[in-house]
Amino acid sequence: MLVDSHAHIDVGDFDADRDFIVNECEILIVNAGVDLQSNLKTLKLARKYNNIIPAIGFHPEFVKDKINEVDKCVELTRYANIISEVGLDYFWIKENELKRKQIEILERFLQIAEIEEKPVIIHIRGGMKDFLEMITSFRKVKFIIHSFEGSIKIADKVIELGGLISIPPIIVRDKDRQRVVKEIPLDFILTETDSPFMGPEKMSRNKPCNVKFAIKQISQLKRVEEDEVEEKIYKNFLALVSSRLTTS
Repeated sequence: MLVDSHAHIDVGDFDADRDFIVNECEILIVNAGVDLQSNLKTLKLARKYNNIIPAIGFHPEFVKDKINEVDKCVELTRYANIISEVGLDYFWIKENELKRKQIEILERFLQIAEIEEKPVIIHIRGGMKDFLEMITSFRKVKFIIHSFEGSIKIADKVIELGGLISIPPIIVRDKDRQRVVKEIPLDFILTETDSPFMGPEKMSRNKPCNVKFAIKQISQLKRVEEDEVEEKIYKNFLALVSSRLTTS
């Protein structure tokens, strides 16, 4: 069973062929909400497709123009067993006041995750130092760094704190991610696509079944058979979410 631990199948890029894309291969797809509208679409998709798992959150980029949606997004987490897409983005958001607001919002979601024992998928661009300091206060929270783009040292720190590293198909053309994957244990790796972004080819629409490209690259780097990598990642994912899926 393939696992796409982070996708955006609700977006318009998939309006023409969503049924085919979702059912193209045997795969579990975590669809990540980013704002109020996409959270509602995500919950609707999960009701329609058995292999879509909803994840509810608020993308840190929207702290500038959609902050009025935060409360509603927080309320919607009750309808999902995974929280995403939340985090810190200092790449697009430069103002210190808005960075502080991102931290406040992320803390709200982490508090929910801790109380309700829900895993959290984290978006980090430029805010890794602040996140790693924050997460030490939420040691019971299971978390995944979505589309990890940091160093081996940072990856080791994430793992030390109990986190997992999620790898998209772009790894086939990203030497930095290849170096990280080669060094960290397979026990702490997940696959994702971030569909329709982060594809194996530049400027191409990514899709969930493209996790097979990430698996192939991981297999080569680890010198492990592809089916073994696929099985291990599936087990990593189940260990992360199975208690939530079976008790909901």
